[in-house]
Amino acid sequence: MKALVIGASGLVGGALMRELRTQGCETVGTALSHPAPGLRSLDVTDEAAVARCLDAVAPDVVYVPAALTAVDYCETHREEVYALNVEPLRDLGRRCAQQGARLVHYSTDYVFDGDDGPYAEDDLLHPINVYGQSKADAEQLIVESGAQYLILRTTGVFGWDPTSKNFAMQVWQRLGDGETMRVPSDQYANPTYAPFIAEVSVGLAQAGIGGIVHVAGGKWLPRHEFAHALAQLFERDETLIQPITTDQLAQPARRPLKGGLRTEKLAGLLGRPVPSLGETLAQLQAAKGTITAD
Repeated sequence: MKALVIGASGLVGGALMRELRTQGCETVGTALSHPAPGLRSLDVTDEAAVARCLDAVAPDVVYVPAALTAVDYCETHREEVYALNVEPLRDLGRRCAQQGARLVHYSTDYVFDGDDGPYAEDDLLHPINVYGQSKADAEQLIVESGAQYLILRTTGVFGWDPTSKNFAMQVWQRLGDGETMRVPSDQYANPTYAPFIAEVSVGLAQAGIGGIVHVAGGKWLPRHEFAHALAQLFERDETLIQPITTDQLAQPARRPLKGGLRTEKLAGLLGRPVPSLGETLAQLQAAKGTITAD
């Protein structure tokens, strides 16, 4: 299988590159705002550049983890969000359909309102912020594109990467610096380990699975409890974690409070339960140990 990863320098994109190469796939990765050695430069808003890239690589599968995900920034920059998160998927879907390539796209539990989570694949979409709406709209464009597609919704993505701003790295860095962290006690999700997303992405694509699948961790819990679990893992001072309500944060964008994703469909496809939080935290600790020592 020949794969193209658009957005290969991010947390999920990097995990995808490693998993694909482990599986023996011929793999090309692209990046723009975060260039890295061995990756091609590609601006997904440039249709001509995207066409040249697809023609040159001729991939069997196109993975698209690239997206603008800063939720509060998205809320006040709608045009920029749609230029990056939505419009490129219209063109990519059409081109994948023409070339017979499978399109694997990454979405989010933010396509739901968070009133009654965790959510199943066929639950009604009702995004409450610009970021969530952009991902819902991108999903629709992909479905309508005529391409073979796999949409993977995920939530609370974390992993070991000191250059990343994912929640695990925030806890590691800020508590390590002795900073207080105010963490919502009323936002629920099931944290998801980035290498698990990559493993599932490659496995399902190779098996020819299509449609929408939720990929998430096995533990649904409030964000501040996840912070405590990470602090314990990293041997950081848990008293620096201050549980507060989302209203107290006064963020520009509304957050789905009882978000998160149901994973029964994924477990059925895998033939096994999704990893527990303990299992993924052990993997995070092992990954940390290969890169740095405290």
